[in-house]
Amino acid sequence: SPRAQAHIDQVDQVCMWTWRPENLKHLETNFANLEKLVGDKPIFLGCYMAETLPREKKPLPVKLMKQQTELGYQWLRQGRIKGMIFLASPICDLNLESVEWTRQWIRRVGDQALPAEKP
Repeated sequence: SPRAQAHIDQVDQVCMWTWRPENLKHLETNFANLEKLVGDKPIFLGCYMAETLPREKKPLPVKLMKQQTELGYQWLRQGRIKGMIFLASPICDLNLESVEWTRQWIRRVGDQALPAEKP
């Protein structure tokens, strides 16, 4: 929202999180809007591995985990984001499918070289 501009002016970088899984279908549009709003400030993509709403607390479907990580990785390779953050510390040992999928994904892409940072 443009109402956030006063807050954005006060920070050096921004992390975009999509709290509600049903909103991940809007991830590309929301990200494009955020890019316009923050200008040249670095953006990080936050990826939840579970629905974190107090009343829900259920695993994120692998389909949605894959969507956000693959888009994030594409944006990372394009230089549109500076990094990705996976919030999973309280659930990483619960054998959740989304967590296991993400571990495998990180093993697969973790050693791939990224484009050099723009000066």
